[in-house]
Amino acid sequence: MIVALDVDDTLYRELDYVESGFHVVAGAVAKDYPISSESAFEVLMQSMNDHGRGRQFDDLLRTVEAFSVARRDALVQLYRQHTPAITLPAESRQVLETLRADGHRLFLVTDGNHHVQNRKVEALGLREYVEHAYLTGRYGRAASKPSTLVFELMLRRTGADPNELVYVGDNPRKDFVGVRQLGGRTIRVLTGAYRGETAEPGYDADLTVETSVSVPETLSRLTE
Repeated sequence: MIVALDVDDTLYRELDYVESGFHVVAGAVAKDYPISSESAFEVLMQSMNDHGRGRQFDDLLRTVEAFSVARRDALVQLYRQHTPAITLPAESRQVLETLRADGHRLFLVTDGNHHVQNRKVEALGLREYVEHAYLTGRYGRAASKPSTLVFELMLRRTGADPNELVYVGDNPRKDFVGVRQLGGRTIRVLTGAYRGETAEPGYDADLTVETSVSVPETLSRLTE
């Protein structure tokens, strides 16, 4: 089987990446303004807890009375370009090893800025386990899920039929609908920000598991 896997909140906790970037930004702000890196990090986390993602650097700069669009944009770039301090959880490593030992051909499919996603893949050591990492941002914004572009490239690369493809992800808003329409099958892991979200009709996966640990056994049932 061709098994493609999402990265963020499927193979590791995306919040680990966010916190890694926040530590770097907090340290940089603490060098230039009268605030400790610990306090700056707390401001960033509190902002995210209160408002969701999107305005954290604005809030931090306003806290030190130094907001400007230019300063905010510089922090965004620092965040995006940092080398993430993240590690692949042991259970994800075991899942990948088991899937590979079972003879499946493994790939990654992940959305977002492809430079950012590439740094995540490198930091997690994921290329050791997969044939190729499809970073959809390399193909333009229109290639992001639920687009099937990279899945079609994957099938062409492997010579497989769509019914030989299984995608494992966490986001019912975009991860599964395109793959299912293509003729592939899907497994949803109930981890990350979307774990409690009910999928819209037609958008959920074929099967659902609590964590990625159950993926190898579930895959065997899905492909019987």
